[in-house]
Amino acid sequence: MREPKVKKPAAFSPVFVMNTYYTGIGIARSLHGYGVDVYGLSSEADAPGIRSRFFKGIYHVPNGRDDPKALCEKLIELRRRHDDAPIIFPTRDFDVKFLHDHRTELSSLYRIPQNSAVERLLDKFVLFKIAKSHAIPVPATVVCNSVEEITAALSILRFPLVVKPRVATQWRQKGTWEAVGARKAFLVNSAQELRTQYQQISSVSPEVMIQEYVEGSDCDIAVCCCFINEKHEIQAYFTAKKLRQNPPLFGTGCAIETTNVPEIVPLTYRLLRAAGYTGIAEVEFKRNSSDGNWFLIEVNPRHWDQHEVGAHIGVNLSWIAYQHMIGRPSASPLPVNKAATQFRWIAETEALMLVLRNAYTQIQENRRVEGSFSQRLSSHFRTVRTFLFEVAFLLKGRKVFAILDRRDPLPGILLCLRTARELCEMAARHFTTHSRTRHAIVD
Repeated sequence: MREPKVKKPAAFSPVFVMNTYYTGIGIARSLHGYGVDVYGLSSEADAPGIRSRFFKGIYHVPNGRDDPKALCEKLIELRRRHDDAPIIFPTRDFDVKFLHDHRTELSSLYRIPQNSAVERLLDKFVLFKIAKSHAIPVPATVVCNSVEEITAALSILRFPLVVKPRVATQWRQKGTWEAVGARKAFLVNSAQELRTQYQQISSVSPEVMIQEYVEGSDCDIAVCCCFINEKHEIQAYFTAKKLRQNPPLFGTGCAIETTNVPEIVPLTYRLLRAAGYTGIAEVEFKRNSSDGNWFLIEVNPRHWDQHEVGAHIGVNLSWIAYQHMIGRPSASPLPVNKAATQFRWIAETEALMLVLRNAYTQIQENRRVEGSFSQRLSSHFRTVRTFLFEVAFLLKGRKVFAILDRRDPLPGILLCLRTARELCEMAARHFTTHSRTRHAIVD
């Protein structure tokens, strides 16, 4: 994409991005060429984005999840290095919560794109109540804090059920993520499975949200990505569908494609207006494959991983949000959906891990199948063919990668090295586990 060359006004404020991974790099790319200095805030020395040429500089800061007080103090210190108040763009729910909790200390020093509505949007149970009261379909949902409450809820819910935290950060706390199996959500198919899973996680997270599962695949998930102005109007938006998630159903969206999904736009507008929200947002829906109805899943009241794809179809939400933050909104609204122009966003590592996981699963299944040598060989050929077809499917059409960019090679090199290390560690763990299992059987 050819980036616009815009003369830099003297009053342009710098931007602090609370992430140097997918989301943060996407913001820096989207604002590149507009004369905006973008600084990355990173607590990790090996994050790919720390070498990106699209960042004016990188500030190493404490992790807001583990030590929010130290991060606040560091931001106060960094403010002294800039004449104009920088804009802070959060990229995780933790960042949104951090800015909300420390608004008193930081609001006089920074421009913070946040309002009281974020609490209602991050609390999924409250969000669903708002949606339901405004005729926006939501899955049947309850919140439980004990086995007794779960037992009572089973009388009104139908399996399969999805178990997730009421607020995403509940399961992302230090020490909690591993205890819940490093899962954002999970599916259960029976009462016994639900009770067993709850007993495992209740020691670290007694409150859980349980909702009926919306039938459908990852391709039935669509998002409305938009900017809501101060008049609570959708100033700009585009829609997209998820193609793949890793892991499937409840993982990270590793491949999305812009496309026209007009049904979810009025639902998005009605929801965000009812919540009183202004700013950039991604609203996720899932289409029930049995009846075709769209159900609300969640809202991200911030930048999200795939936002950059909008800039490639003429809907640069980061630039629109920036102009509002500096008090120079666009002269006219842009309620235009250019998603008829299909464009893909691919998260390289997550997509690679997904196709490798699927291939490995198929290989394991092939080994358990009895038959002649030619039959087994044919099964392996089908696995290879499926693998190649999946790679070709992900890479077809116009696309932008989350990290890889020929204009900015260093982050891609760091990502490749990091991914190779992760694959070697996974292989070593698998080999060790396999060896222990084999020895145990021999013994």
